[in-house]
Amino acid sequence: MLERYAHNPIITPDPTNSLYSKKVYNGTAVKHGDTYYIFFRGVGDDWISRIFLATSHNGLDFEIIPRPLISPETDWESKGCEDPRVTHINGKFWMSYTGFDGITARSAVAISRNLYDWQKLGLIFPYLEHPQREDLPIEWHKSAALFPETFDGKFLLFFGDNHIWSASSDDLLNWTANPETIISPRQGFFDEAYVEMGPPPIKTDKGWLVLYHGIDAFNSTRAYRLGAVLLDSNNPLEVIWRSNTPILEPSEIYERVGLIDLVPGGYSSLRNMTDSDIKNLADKHQLPTAVFCCGAIKEGNIIRIYYGAGDTRICTASVDLDTILAH
Repeated sequence: MLERYAHNPIITPDPTNSLYSKKVYNGTAVKHGDTYYIFFRGVGDDWISRIFLATSHNGLDFEIIPRPLISPETDWESKGCEDPRVTHINGKFWMSYTGFDGITARSAVAISRNLYDWQKLGLIFPYLEHPQREDLPIEWHKSAALFPETFDGKFLLFFGDNHIWSASSDDLLNWTANPETIISPRQGFFDEAYVEMGPPPIKTDKGWLVLYHGIDAFNSTRAYRLGAVLLDSNNPLEVIWRSNTPILEPSEIYERVGLIDLVPGGYSSLRNMTDSDIKNLADKHQLPTAVFCCGAIKEGNIIRIYYGAGDTRICTASVDLDTILAH
């Protein structure tokens, strides 16, 4: 449904840079002035995630700043700063990202006025106990994405994997989570087993467009696919439309073969795998596949997404809004 850029991937690991020599993926996107910014997750020789920046004047050809903008500094992010999402609110840029300590994932936030210098503000939910899946710690919370506007004087964000919830705030610093889910898995669909929040919501003439990830089963061949939801313009807690089929799914070789985080054993296994090992798993249909989108930009009626492909590289694709809503 989306038209992939003919020269995908657009950002790839650099074996000469030890901080993102293995994987670059899950980048968020901002257009400010005439410049496109992609903040992406890079994994290097130490297998710790950091957040880097790449810039472009056409949204297709990017130059990477080789030093990370966000790196682990505290115990709760000691194993990585992951999957950023950036929203422009009241003259500042707010980055939500996931801090991972090796056991638990937690949503954190940082702010910037210029997109280059970032100040960390800490965890979004310092004391949240919000159970999501039986096999996860109760304080697990990730994939937060902020709305760029207020509703009845309150700021709003969506967060979560397995289900997607909302949270509200008076000041963007202290958040109260809503126990009612916004988006949940649906039996018999591509998102039957799991859903996870995508990029920050996009305002359109028809309502708020939310892109999200879904998988249909927790098995060795699971695939992350991209779905879409349209929310009411004035009450974004109300879903008025949801795609029945994915708007993007792994089909290209660069989306189906890579250092997938979901291989049994995770990073511990990936450290010891060769390219041949990965290819053999793919040939045997034992390798999970993934398209994972944290960034989308609306220009006119066109939605351009930036997504992680195979958890290893960054790609882009575009579609007009009417096509999404007809899906």
